[in-house]
Amino acid sequence: MDWFALTALVAFSLFLVVSQKGRGNRWVWALACGIAALTAVGALGWVAGHKMEGEDRQFLADKLPHQGRPDDGYVTADRCAACHPDQYHSWHQSFHRTMTQIARPDTVRGNFENARFELEGKTYRLERRGAEFWAELPNPEWVFNQETRFLGEPPQVWRRVGMLTGSHHMQVYWIPTDTNLPTNLQLPFPFAYLFDDQKWVPLNDTFLRDPNLHSGQGVWNMICIDCHATAGQSKLNRQNGLMDTRVGEFGIACEACHGPGAEHVRANSNPARRYLLHQGGKGDTTIVNPARLATKAASQVCGRCHGITWIANGIDFRENGSRFSPGLDLNSITPVVQPTRRAEMRRDIVAAIQQKPNFLRERFWPDGMVRVSGRDLNGLIESPCYKKGELSCLSCHSMHKSDPVNQVAAGMESNEACFQCHKTFRANLAAHTHHAPDSSGSLCYNCHMARTTYGLLKAIRNHYIENPSAEVSARTGRPNGCNLCHLDRSLGWTDQHLSAWFGTKPATLTEEERSVSAIVLWSLRGDAGQRALAAWHLGWAPALKASGEKWEAPYLAQLLVDPYSAVRCIASHSLAHLPGFGDFVSDFEAKPEEREQTRERALTRWRKGGVPDRTGLELLTGADGKLQLDRVAELLTKRDNTSMDLQE
Repeated sequence: MDWFALTALVAFSLFLVVSQKGRGNRWVWALACGIAALTAVGALGWVAGHKMEGEDRQFLADKLPHQGRPDDGYVTADRCAACHPDQYHSWHQSFHRTMTQIARPDTVRGNFENARFELEGKTYRLERRGAEFWAELPNPEWVFNQETRFLGEPPQVWRRVGMLTGSHHMQVYWIPTDTNLPTNLQLPFPFAYLFDDQKWVPLNDTFLRDPNLHSGQGVWNMICIDCHATAGQSKLNRQNGLMDTRVGEFGIACEACHGPGAEHVRANSNPARRYLLHQGGKGDTTIVNPARLATKAASQVCGRCHGITWIANGIDFRENGSRFSPGLDLNSITPVVQPTRRAEMRRDIVAAIQQKPNFLRERFWPDGMVRVSGRDLNGLIESPCYKKGELSCLSCHSMHKSDPVNQVAAGMESNEACFQCHKTFRANLAAHTHHAPDSSGSLCYNCHMARTTYGLLKAIRNHYIENPSAEVSARTGRPNGCNLCHLDRSLGWTDQHLSAWFGTKPATLTEEERSVSAIVLWSLRGDAGQRALAAWHLGWAPALKASGEKWEAPYLAQLLVDPYSAVRCIASHSLAHLPGFGDFVSDFEAKPEEREQTRERALTRWRKGGVPDRTGLELLTGADGKLQLDRVAELLTKRDNTSMDLQE
């Protein structure tokens, strides 16, 4: 109902009241009064609603990054829907679209119903007010601005939540700065909401980060904007530090993969042109279609975000955003970091990396292979299938013809992905894998793309396609596919089988590596990243099927008291997959003394379960199934306590 119709209805109702009053027809008069009253209420509601809507628009305009870059040719995905309804629908179902959103009832997953938290002596509260979401917290500007620290403790303030990031596993919430200055800086609320756990946890606890490290305050405009939005520009004013951030679109939308669409929309407003292009089967030069690009250029479209790249001119990048657009050469703009080819990297980049001693260690294994999630291009470009063949991201993935969870193209979830090139293995797969054809050991991914990258509180497949190697695992610490499935076996066992089956050169291993389960070594003496991977695989269903599922509990129990919150979280999830532990309660955020009690409860429950299904030296258990506590304690003294902050 518009304002004119509403005004007319009010006037007509009042006319009925006046005209019928005193004429004796009380029923008509009562009806007229009722209509007038209801209309008046409706009018007030209309005015209030439009006032609220206006306030909401003002909040979005003043406090949040501006959506839309028409001057640069960005038109947003809504302009694509009319001509490409199927592609628009499949994208709309994806987690790419929902990666960054405005906080609204249909986007917020966290429970805001009077939630209250304590963190480092500070109090935090959340509540929902109609369609708005609010947080009470110490003034975030005081916390962020170093100059205000001399003012003492920041006061508690209520702030409206503006945006959220993440929609697959968890959500992080952003608080706009509350200032009259022309800036739309977005600061993090220090708690994130985990979907699987259905709980709020400190944001720092969602990362694999040394608890002794001070993480500082992240800023959406400077960090997340690069890959969690389309065509982001921080627009940092170097003179006063203020920001006028804008994006082509919130989330990862059509133009992130296809480039600016204004010219494409303009040209194809002519239906005859569209018809002729469709009939001719030719590409449209007004837009980029990654499927029509050469394999390396197509992969770089994905690698713009799914790769570790080096930003040479950080000042220009922060002011104006990335100059990369689909179809351009990524390496000429933000080169992909390849530690394995340091001699070929630009000298200025090598020199800059050398000034950051933790840069490589926080992202790569010692041999230069990527170890953090979301950086799949770095693994892909090291693979022989990429170097010598035509493999690209689009060989296995699709935005529009896939399940949105992993974006694996239809039909590519199985060995069909590899049979595209390796056709000879199709006829007699077991002869190559030495496993039953229908087993997890005959799934190519499990052996050649093992989950050796870490991120989002889980293990993720590395896109570096390699052959399992006990030698590489011993030398670099990177687990291999054999020992991530055969959890009860040592590197020595793996080495013997690889040598017998494929004629590989025997590995150089220590006596411990030859005789003790590799997953046990990684969980007890490994670094924090190895312990996280071990914890995840100790609850992985195919590995439990291959290795038994009644012996893992004591090693997961040890990880419940790990110094790293992420390791404890993963261990608690894996423990719940073991028989007899489905109802086991474990809080990975509990106080240290409570964690110790939880570990003892887990060990007690395991002992009551009887003799485990695997015994022997490789698992540090005797023939009676009892754990060799002295050996466990010895390995714990060798734990790699190197400080870690994996940049997932």
